[in-house]
Amino acid sequence: MKRLITLLGAGCLSALPTLAAAEPKTDDPYHLQPSPNSTQDTAGEPFTDKFSPQAAAAYLDSRAHLVEKNCFACHSTFTYLPGRSVIDPLAAGAMETRVLLERFTAKCLDKTQLPQVKTSHVNQVRILAALELARHDAVTTGRLQPLTRQALDHIWTLQLADGSVKWIHVGEAPQAVDDYWPVGMIALGVGRAPENYAQTDMAKAGLEKLRGWLRAHPPKNSHERGLTLIAQSAIGGLLSDEERRQHIEKLFASQHEDGGWSLAGLAPWQRPDKQPLDVVHSDGYGTAFTAYVLALSGIAPSEPRLHRAIEWLKKNQRRSGGWFTPSPFKRDKIISNTATSFAVQALALCGEIQPRTVSAEEFAVAHAAAEKSVPPNVYLATDPDR
Repeated sequence: MKRLITLLGAGCLSALPTLAAAEPKTDDPYHLQPSPNSTQDTAGEPFTDKFSPQAAAAYLDSRAHLVEKNCFACHSTFTYLPGRSVIDPLAAGAMETRVLLERFTAKCLDKTQLPQVKTSHVNQVRILAALELARHDAVTTGRLQPLTRQALDHIWTLQLADGSVKWIHVGEAPQAVDDYWPVGMIALGVGRAPENYAQTDMAKAGLEKLRGWLRAHPPKNSHERGLTLIAQSAIGGLLSDEERRQHIEKLFASQHEDGGWSLAGLAPWQRPDKQPLDVVHSDGYGTAFTAYVLALSGIAPSEPRLHRAIEWLKKNQRRSGGWFTPSPFKRDKIISNTATSFAVQALALCGEIQPRTVSAEEFAVAHAAAEKSVPPNVYLATDPDR
């Protein structure tokens, strides 16, 4: 089955395969309403015979703007672009998404157009758009585009006195439960921004405030510990060598015998419907996020414990191309989407996916094609079928 991922206003972004929302009752760990006709996005979905970056790419493409209504979301656009860019940063979907984020950002930076932007959580979306444009700049031209620089500079005007930013707290783990996620993502995006952006005066002042927030809020669980290690790897100045070692060892201490981790073992999250979370079985997000953190922190892929984690990821890709994770909120599809993004990023860091080298000329051609394919004046993506 196929449907169009359409764009707000008119036209279409691309025709992409839809993954069924169905979840057979026998395979649904949280007793959600099942469909008897599909196993996709369930614990019962078959595994691939062999790890396939191409299948992962197709899965990510199909989730590029999942459950987005008049908005860009943490669990779709902002997991899609960094994950898809690992496989091919010039893929049509990635470049079209970039064009949308550029147009959204340009509107927000123009005081005459900003009132027209009715997107939910505008400031939070502006922050993530800036960060993902910066990361995409890093893996394409290696140059910080002028619009990206402006967007990054704007982040610091939204920073609170304590170093954090006003965030979304709707209980939707892992991105919308506390302030650790945005702080970690800001550190990662700014730290990875090309042309030494982190050493500009605005960034240095903002990052020092960010470090202050992290120092004042030591991690209380493995997920916060992972985000702290992400920040340390990106901007430094947070942890001593011994503190870094202790955080890493605590992450390894919760590794399962099969080499993976469970999402529910990372933090004491609770579902709104009070259904229990599975802390026993390894899953996509728990393993992918932790492996990504460890690889980013300098653990060699040959280190036996990380090697076991990477082998788990390679063996547990589902036939649809993604990595299943039971939902910590209400919708299993959303967390599996995020899990898949982290899985391909972790596998790339460990040498299982070879990044594509991009020239400035190739980027320009791909950008021009994306500009042409996205209808004029369209700057948001939405899925009208949901």
